[in-house]
Order: sequence, then C-alpha cells, then structure tokens
Amino acid sequence: MQDYLKTLFPLGYKRFYQKNEILFFEGENPKQLFVLLSGKVRIYKTLEEATKSRNKSTKRTPKEQVLHQIIAPNFIAEMPSFLNQPFPANAACEEECEILEINLATLQKQCTENPTFCFQLIASLCDKIKTLESRITQNSLGLKERLMQFLQANLAQLPNLTQRQIAQQLNTSAESLSRVIRELKAQGILNTQKGKIVLKS
Repeated sequence: MQDYLKTLFPLGYKRFYQKNEILFFEGENPKQLFVLLSGKVRIYKTLEEATKSRNKSTKRTPKEQVLHQIIAPNFIAEMPSFLNQPFPANAACEEECEILEINLATLQKQCTENPTFCFQLIASLCDKIKTLESRITQNSLGLKERLMQFLQANLAQLPNLTQRQIAQQLNTSAESLSRVIRELKAQGILNTQKGKIVLKS
C-alpha cells in the first residue's frame, strides 16, 4: 500500500500533526479524506462515567473509550468522508503524524475514474470491520482473558506500550488493569520492567 499511496500525493497536500493534536471531533462534517502516511492515530469516543463520592453524591466524569488505533499507512474515517456524513467518533494523533489530505470532490472523482483507488478503499473498510468484530468478541470476555489475548496478539509492540495505553485499548481503567497484572504476576504468567509488560515464555 505504501507504493500505491505515493500515487495519491499529487491529489492532496501533506500536513504534519503533533502528538495529541486533534484531527476531528465526533459530529463534525468531513471536509477532506485523511490518509495516514506515518505515525499512529487513535479513534475514540468520550463517555460520561458516574462515580459516587464520599458524601454519596453522584459525580459524572468523562471517560475515553478507544475504538481503534490506526497505524500508517492507512486511510482514516474513509466511510464518513465517502458518504459525506458526520464523523461518528473523535480522532487524535498518538504521536507525530504525517497526513495526506484529499479534497472530497477529488475523492469522488477518483472513485468514479480509478478502480484501484476504490479497491483500496474497500479493502481498508473490510479491515476496519474485522477490527470491530474483534472488539465485539473481546467485550464478551473477562478482563484477564482480554488482556492475555491482547498481549499475545501484540508481542512485538509490548516494549513500546505503556500500561495506560493498554488500558485504553481494552477500554478499562488503569486501576482495574493493574489489579489483573498483579494477579498474573503472582501466577508467574508475566512480569513488568520499567512499567512495561513482559510475557514469560
């Protein structure tokens, strides 16, 4: 896909985004198609979580629910851009990113004139559907099972993932994840080094 994306460079303009910079908010209307050339983007929703304080009053605090992490090279939110519908979630850069932005009129022209471009869009959408199916399956499991599945599927990335990032991926709190990690450490299944998780062989 990297070679194919190079052919798209004349269709748009490249922009550089800083870590934590927002690409778009939920409910905004697309103005261009985003193509992630380098870096990583987090797709998430902000939900309200009810918690009780010491005086038993209910306090609502915002909680981030991560839906997907997009790794370059890849399209970002191609479905709402293609259908010209509001974005269903927020998007933020997990690290410094280089992004190609293509005007929606140019996108529509490419879809009618370039079958290869359409194929790449369809393949990207299918990949995101598979990710969504995986999320649904994960949510039916307990946190311990979800964590073990995640660790085994992301062995190569573990040295770069913080426990906070893993908690976001599993849509759980850092405190809940920490309790499960302590339990698995006691069972001799994993260890931690400088805050990073290491699976024992």
